[in-house]
Amino acid sequence: MNLRRFPAALGAVLITPGAAMREVEARESGGFWMLVAWSLVAAVTLRFANLADAVVGFEAGGGLRVLSVLVGELTQAIPAALASALAIVVLAGAKRDPAIDLELGCAAAIPFLFTRALFRTGVILMGREPSLRGVQGSYLVAGLWTAAVTVIAIGVARRRPQPRVTDASNGEQRARHARQTKVAGWLALGVLLVGLGGSALWTIRNSSSLGPVARGGAAPDFTLPRIDGTAGTLSLSAYRGQVVVLDFWATWCPPCLAALPMMHQLSGELASRGVTFVGVNSEGAQNSRDDVAAFLRQHGAPYPVVFDDGTANELYRIKVLPTVVIVGKDGVVERVFMGSAGKSTLVSAINTALSR
Repeated sequence: MNLRRFPAALGAVLITPGAAMREVEARESGGFWMLVAWSLVAAVTLRFANLADAVVGFEAGGGLRVLSVLVGELTQAIPAALASALAIVVLAGAKRDPAIDLELGCAAAIPFLFTRALFRTGVILMGREPSLRGVQGSYLVAGLWTAAVTVIAIGVARRRPQPRVTDASNGEQRARHARQTKVAGWLALGVLLVGLGGSALWTIRNSSSLGPVARGGAAPDFTLPRIDGTAGTLSLSAYRGQVVVLDFWATWCPPCLAALPMMHQLSGELASRGVTFVGVNSEGAQNSRDDVAAFLRQHGAPYPVVFDDGTANELYRIKVLPTVVIVGKDGVVERVFMGSAGKSTLVSAINTALSR
């Protein structure tokens, strides 16, 4: 799709869906790229704060998070488009053409994405989490609108073949229609721009909380209960003079569990050199403290493990599990690794911390 036509094509789907579906049918294209273009723009505008957070933590592994934010916007677009396309293929009967029906389905999903974008922009501007009923309501409206456009697309598909000329009106009517759809398209894009403005303002106001805890800064102290079979609590400050490896993990996190054998091995190999490993269990509401304790009894806990009620995760601004934080002997954050890190990478960072 020509990017200059994007606003007009977008507006047509929103205010004259019948004409828009006939246009996609006649061109045999346009729906897919409209969906992708909207999703990418929405990812940058409505997820601006997430992107900024990932960029700030780029060195610690935020590169993959940048990609995940961009791709994440498609997680809403793809199911809506596929559901519409499937309905069109099935109900088009003998006139079905899967390739074109997919294009129609992608175009029919645009109202769903626009409604959700409108809702999310409102949430950004209000600055507070929406109620469950509000979220459900936004999905209901979005789904009904897309279902209505899908019905129109089914009608277009069932009338194949049809003339390539999509509008038999006179030139003045065509010009007026073009102006209306372009205005509608720019208004829809304006919703994203408003969302971008709100996200950017939030990012500026909360810039100090973006990314993981800063490398070179003092490691925040915490005191949390141990759940490794040893009674009492553990304070990070008690290990001043040693290099401490904090492993933020959870039992529901497959990469965390995959890394545990390596962490257990390294803790044994490096203990004599003044390196202490501390597991910070970050279950959240997924599992209870007793469930985690039972997991550790079954799988072993060769180093201290504490149960975090959210305190340490908030102090260290943990966004991804696993996250490994290496704290130097002087209590300063040496390195932060978001996501899985290889053994050689961790050993190299630990050796650097030991040498200071």
